[in-house]
Amino acid sequence: MTGLAPDGLTSYDQLGIYRVLGAGAGPKEIELFVQEWLEDVLSYGARNQSELAKTLGYLDCGGNYDGAAANLGIHRSTLRYRLQRIRQITEMELNDVDIRLNLHVATRAWGILSGDARSSP
Repeated sequence: MTGLAPDGLTSYDQLGIYRVLGAGAGPKEIELFVQEWLEDVLSYGARNQSELAKTLGYLDCGGNYDGAAANLGIHRSTLRYRLQRIRQITEMELNDVDIRLNLHVATRAWGILSGDARSSP
């Protein structure tokens, strides 16, 4: 994920979005990026017939709960519950700016790759 190794170097796997933005990144690299960042949420959704990944569309609203809840067509408390569930499933801190950026881009890419315009707000 993000962060420096103890020796101050960053490995390729830790580059996050920068790996996708690099020269030569193709569809396969984008798919791997989406899988890396959304795998747990998508797996949970498939097992529980949940659209939990779409909840990450709240990132399009800059974290504004009221705007995001309205965009998603759910109640504000439902949004808060789902985000807490995502935190538990992924063990990611959604307040971390690097994590938010990677999740936002992964969610957008997932929407495009899945061909579901509703998944890519």
